[in-house]
Parts: sequence; structure tokens; C-alpha cells
Amino acid sequence: MPRLARIAAVLALALSAAQAAGASDLAERGVRLFMEDKPQEALSLLEAAAREPGAAERTHLYLGVCYQQLGRWEDAIAAFRRGLAADGQDRHLFHFNIANSFFALGRNSFAVESYDQALAARGDYAPAYLNRANAKMRTGDQAGAVSDYSAYLSLSPDAAQAEEIKRLLALLGKRAAEAERLKALEEAKRLAEEAARRALQDAVAESLRQTAETTTSLSAGSGALEGYDDELSLDE
Repeated sequence: MPRLARIAAVLALALSAAQAAGASDLAERGVRLFMEDKPQEALSLLEAAAREPGAAERTHLYLGVCYQQLGRWEDAIAAFRRGLAADGQDRHLFHFNIANSFFALGRNSFAVESYDQALAARGDYAPAYLNRANAKMRTGDQAGAVSDYSAYLSLSPDAAQAEEIKRLLALLGKRAAEAERLKALEEAKRLAEEAARRALQDAVAESLRQTAETTTSLSAGSGALEGYDDELSLDE
């Protein structure tokens, strides 16, 4: 399924779940516009919904994702941090998306710290290992990256990037003459950057899927806004 169609399908599920959970009208309308690939039009509605008294935790998540889609990374970080204040069940997603935003800004040390927090909140969240590995590659922590890539493969052995990551690990572990070592390292960095770009593109889908799955466990009338999708991040 094409990426946009996949995201639209997940958003449709998320919107349905949000309606069932009694989300505010502003939030529902904002999510609907976002689902129609109109993030700029959705933004004002989601901003207003996030300012409502008792705004659902997920409203801040949607707002942050909307900012990400518009390339407003600093605003996205602020929105996700407001969502963290709710101290709800999706802390790993908020930390994960904060990290992704730092990664997109090239603030790799901050990204690593936020991925650490995502994994502290949920230790089996595979995308955080993948994205933290990518960030560690940027900071020069190759040993840490190897550990995280290995953890990711252990948790997601059938992932789409599994073979590429195995190749990257083989290159990083290669012992050869200095010229060969440097050549292998440059190739490993290239593969890491390619994987990072794909991971960033899939971040929205992963987050939407995760939130959509947990939405159905909330009681009707709770006012929670659900939704989010598939795997994220490597970065430079």
C-alpha cells in the first residue's frame, strides 16, 4: 500500500476511534482535515482543541504530528511536551516524537536522550532502538549504534529494513586494513542515512498506528483522542 494511502487508512481508524471515545468537535474536525492531507487547515483546529480545558492527551499528540508534517519541529517538541504533562499511557510515544523532532533538527545528542526516555517508558518499543541507533551513528558512537541495531533486529526480525541493517552491522564489524576500514565506514554511514530518511518518513504512520491500537481500550465518553502509525528514525 502506498505510504499516503496507508497513513490515510490509519487516520480513518483513528478518527473513528476518536469519535467513539467522545473527542471534542474541534479535535475531530482537525483530525479529519489531517486525514485528508490538509495539515495547514487542520492546524488551527487542533491548536484550539489543545487549549480546551481537559484536552485529551492524544490531542497534543495529533497537534505535534501536524507540526511535524509542516516542518515546524520546535513547535512539535513543545506540543509533545505539553502532552507529557498529562502523564498518560503513551509517554513513550511523546518522548519518541520529541526525539524524532530533535533528530530532524540535527540535534543528535538531544535526540539520543529523548530516545533513552522513550525506552525507559517502554523498553520493548523497537522503533526507538532503530532511531537511537541512527542518532548514535551521527554522534560517532558506533559501538552504541551496533548494540541498538542488534536490539532492534531482536525485537523486529522481520522488519522491512532487517537485511539492510544486517549488512550495515557486518560493515561496522569488519576488520580490515585502514583503507578498507574507512571505506566500510563511509558505506555504513550512507546506509544509516538512507535508513534514517525512510524512518523519518514512516514516523507519523507508526505513531498513529500505536495510538489507534490503544484507543479502543478507552471507555466511551472519556474524551480521549486516539490515533498514530509505523516506525521511525535514523538521522544526520
